[in-house]
Amino acid sequence: MKKIGAAALTLALAGAMTVPALAAEDMLISPNPNAYATAITLNGEVLNTAGIPAASRSDLLPLRLVAESDHGSAFWDEENNEGWFTFGQDRITVQFEANTILVNDVAVNTTAEVHHGVTYVPAAVLEGLEGFTVAAETDSVTITTPNNDPLVKLAYSIMDSSEMFGSRTYEDVLADAYHIPADQFEQVVAFFPMITSPDTVLVGKLAEDADEKAVTDALEAYRQSQEDTFSWYLSQHLPKVQDARTVVTDGYLLFLIGENADEGEALFQAFVAEQG
Repeated sequence: MKKIGAAALTLALAGAMTVPALAAEDMLISPNPNAYATAITLNGEVLNTAGIPAASRSDLLPLRLVAESDHGSAFWDEENNEGWFTFGQDRITVQFEANTILVNDVAVNTTAEVHHGVTYVPAAVLEGLEGFTVAAETDSVTITTPNNDPLVKLAYSIMDSSEMFGSRTYEDVLADAYHIPADQFEQVVAFFPMITSPDTVLVGKLAEDADEKAVTDALEAYRQSQEDTFSWYLSQHLPKVQDARTVVTDGYLLFLIGENADEGEALFQAFVAEQG
């Protein structure tokens, strides 16, 4: 996770602060709920902003739409009157009393706006997140995030094909909680389930000198633990645990427990073929 000081963020946000602040009575906010005019492109996809109300400036982004479109989430903490918007391991917090913005608990030198229940932040705020790039034009904003990575996209596409919901699991947790040797991968993307489901997807590129057997043995031990659990608990899930896939092709590895395992494996093999 990127560690950012307030001073660095102040510099990053300088462009967002060039428009003078307007008195509340001077702000021209369109009452038209479909009036948001900025085109937002996220990882090559144009977001659907229909129904989003206008903001006061073209560089202001509807934060919930962007977060959820990037596989993140939005949550309103009613007790503290805060909005939490997650992007992977990063979080943007908006404190609504003064519309203060925090990036990973560090205050930034700009404020949010709220119009018709939609929270907006300057596009430059996203540049405070690890791996994000933002290019803002007069009437458009182009955002690239770590989820634009081809292996991450593959993992999400397999999740979608299996209609599964899982939590992104990073390398330290893979090793500590699941005893999977993450250090044997050049890159690994994994999603592990809640206790009510065994659904799991892991895709990765093995390191050049990886101990493939150590990895596959660890994954089989994990699969067996899921079979032991779901043989007596919510046993309707047992068939897909027994149909789990561990596939290694050209240095890439797939581990999958989920519905439509054949489709998930086909997506993996198509991805590997494209890398050649």
